Amino acid sequence: MNTIRKAFKKEVEELLPVLHETYRIIGIYQKDKKSISKKDLKNQLNIIGDRLNFFKKFIQENKQPYFDAILNESLSISDRIISLDVAVGFMHIEFSIQRAYMHRESKELKKVLELSRISPDDKISEIHDYNILVKGVAASKGIVTGKAKLIRKKSDYKRLAKGSIIVTEMTRPEIVTYLDKVKAIVTNKGGSLCHAAIISRELNIPCIVGTKNATKIIKDKELIKVDGDKGIVKKVYRY
Repeated sequence: MNTIRKAFKKEVEELLPVLHETYRIIGIYQKDKKSISKKDLKNQLNIIGDRLNFFKKFIQENKQPYFDAILNESLSISDRIISLDVAVGFMHIEFSIQRAYMHRESKELKKVLELSRISPDDKISEIHDYNILVKGVAASKGIVTGKAKLIRKKSDYKRLAKGSIIVTEMTRPEIVTYLDKVKAIVTNKGGSLCHAAIISRELNIPCIVGTKNATKIIKDKELIKVDGDKGIVKKVYRY
C-alpha cells in the first residue's frame, strides 16, 4: 500500500499535473538546450521543488537532502533533474514518464548531499539524562569541556577564543584559518562523512553532527561538555 498516496490523496492528485508539466519542460530542454528553455526549466524546478517540499518530512531523513537539492540553484540543471527523479522515486506515487536521457550524480551534487545527510549507519544516542542539551551522530571521538561559540556568519570566527567549542549549522571552508582555536565541533546538520566530521578526525578533536537544533538549544558562551564517544552534549553546572 502506498502510504503517501493513501494519506495525501488530494495533495498527490494536485501534484501530478505539475510533475507532468515539469517533465514536459525537461524534455524540451533536453532536445534544444536553448537559453529560453533553460530559463523555463529553472523556474519550473523551483515550482516543483516548492510543491514537493510538503512531502519531504514524510520521507526517510537520509533521503530528504534530494528534495532540498531540487531547489539548490548553485547546482547544475542536470544535478537538479537527478534530484527530482530520485525524490519522486522515493515517494512511490505511481508516477512514471518516459525519459530519453540519462544522468549521473556529479561530484558537486554528492558534496551537497553529503553535507546534509545522516547516513543510515550513523547512530543517534538514545541516552537520557537531565542535563543533556542535544544528541547527534558521534562523528569524532573524545570528551572535552569548554565554552560554546555560536557561529552564524563568517565574521563570528574573528571573535573565536582559543579553546572554543564551535556550535553551528554546518562548517564551511573558512573555518580552516581558525582550527588552532577549536576544541570541539557541534553541528545541526551532517553525517559521519561531512566536512565537520572529516576535519575533526584529522585534528583528533571531538565532533557531534546531525543534532538538528544545537544552535537553538545551546547558548553562546555556555559551559558545555561534548562527548564525542556517545554523541551527546551536556550542560556543565558550576558548584
